[in-house]
Formats: sequence, structure tokens, C-alpha cells
Amino acid sequence: MDSADICRALGISKRTLQTWRNNGKIPFAMLGGKVYYKEEDIDSLLQTEIKPVKK
Repeated sequence: MDSADICRALGISKRTLQTWRNNGKIPFAMLGGKVYYKEEDIDSLLQTEIKPVKK
């Protein structure tokens, strides 16, 4: 997945995504100057960051 895919999927800005990369919150790889993410890494991030809603 590329940065645009992640931003759309998570509803975040490119700047937020960059901050997460800089802080080590989200793993990534660079190929030919473009940043890519593994889908399973994004799934893992979502599982650890999502808090249950209290009723």
C-alpha cells in the first residue's frame, strides 16, 4: 500500500502519516523514492490503537 492508500483508509493527512513514520509508530519501506506499507502492519496498528467504546 502506498501513502495515499493509507491516508484514505485511515482518514488522516499526509503530514500525520509522515509524523507517524518519523516517530516509528508505523513501519514502512522505501522503493525508488516512494514509501510503501504492508497491509498486515496497518491492521496491527489498528488493532493496538482502537479502544472499545464504553456504553
